[in-house]
Order: sequence, then structure tokens, then C-alpha cells
Amino acid sequence: MSAFDTLAARVQRPDDVRRLGQALWMLTGERVKSAATLFWAKALAGANGDEILWQALLERGCLNEQGTLLPRPLAELLCSLWGEPQGDATLLWTLPEGLEVSGVDPAGYISGMLALIREARERLLLVAPFMEAKGVGRLQEEVLCTLARGVAVTFVTQDAASVGSWASDSLELLRREARGLAGVLRVYTASADLGVLLHSKLVVADGAAASVGSANLTGKALAKNLETGVAVAGAKVIELELVVRRLIEMGYVTLAFDTKAVA
Repeated sequence: MSAFDTLAARVQRPDDVRRLGQALWMLTGERVKSAATLFWAKALAGANGDEILWQALLERGCLNEQGTLLPRPLAELLCSLWGEPQGDATLLWTLPEGLEVSGVDPAGYISGMLALIREARERLLLVAPFMEAKGVGRLQEEVLCTLARGVAVTFVTQDAASVGSWASDSLELLRREARGLAGVLRVYTASADLGVLLHSKLVVADGAAASVGSANLTGKALAKNLETGVAVAGAKVIELELVVRRLIEMGYVTLAFDTKAVA
């Protein structure tokens, strides 16, 4: 039996795989020098779990010649470890007022977003090109509670650094209220003249669960429009974080503000 097969037989789905993915994702781009670096895996995979995980990473090409943990092969390993899809996708909807469809929650989109915000324990990522006060206001109470728990909250949007813009105005109250809380609020922004519209709409909690869809953080998108999203779980969520992290690293967006940097 291969090390991967042994690992797959020992871990419980979905919780153990989620924890494994979170721990490994924090090590991507770093050197994993030996199995001893993965000592924490014993809690998930039992006796000699560190050695089994180390061998599984080698088998699946997750470590290069220098021992650096590579994100793409790691994502593929986690997808395989997660196993077969657990049923159909969960759809999230905002339905226009008066539109009733049997079995469809007309406010499922906002409910799904709020659930992700409440679930976050380490980091929370929200991406939307367009934000305005009514939309951000729908999330503000839960975001502040999340910050109070010590979670790192990151927004990625457009024109947040332009005084008087919708994005700037909608995030200003949140910025003021976030001062002094245990977590950190960071906002990254792309200018309107970038030439590329950052059109993704994402909410990602702890690299473990996410929503992907059509809704901006506006009042109409979360209450009146016809909007559709999909709830995502498992190893694929890591890819969402990877793309946004590279977006930041390559300078497509810049830091507008960071509450821990405010005196």
C-alpha cells in the first residue's frame, strides 16, 4: 500500500482533510526539511502519521528538489484525499421580490455568505469589484464579530483608496469600528484605470469553505437582483486563496489600509 493510500485510510472526511489542508497550505512556498517538520500530523493520522504524510507528499510530487512545498501538486493531493464529490453542488440565490420557486431560498446568497463569515476562525477573504454601503452593511455586524475573535479579514475590491468612491465610503465605518479589535482588517484595491476588471465575487473562510457567484457587495445584489452562487468546500477552496494571494503578490492590487498599522 502506498503512503497516500495509508494516509487516505487513516484520516476522517471532511474534518481531518480540512485540518490537514489548512496546516499544509500555511507551509506552501516553504521548505519542508523532513518528516519531523510534520509532527502535528500524528494527531490526524495516528502513529508515525508524520512519516506517512511526508512520504505521501514525495509520492505525489508536492516537494521539489529543494524540499519546497508546491501549491498546485498539493491541491491535487488534497482533492484526491477528499475523495468523490459529496452529492450535488449547493446553489445560493438572491431572487427578485415576488419571485417564488418551490424549494429555493430567495435569500440563500446572503445567508450563505453570513454563515461563512461566522465559521471563520483564522482568516476570511471577501472579493468583489463593486461595494456600497447597503451591501457591506448587511455583513458588517458579522464581520466585526469575526474580527473580535481575532480573525484576519481581507477585502479585495476596486477604488477603495479613492476618497468619496462607493468602495471607500462603504468600508470607512467598518474600518473605524475595527480599530482595537483582536483581528486585523486589510483592504486591497485596484484602481479603475488598471485596464483589467477584477470581476470575481468570492467569500473564503479558512481555506476550507467558500462561495463563488455573481453578487457584488451591494444592497441590490444581496436583496433584489437575480443572483446565483455556489457553495464550495474541500481542497478546491485552496485554489481560490492561491489565485488571490498571487494577485496581491504580483501587484494587481495594493494595500489601501491595515487596521493594525493605524496609530
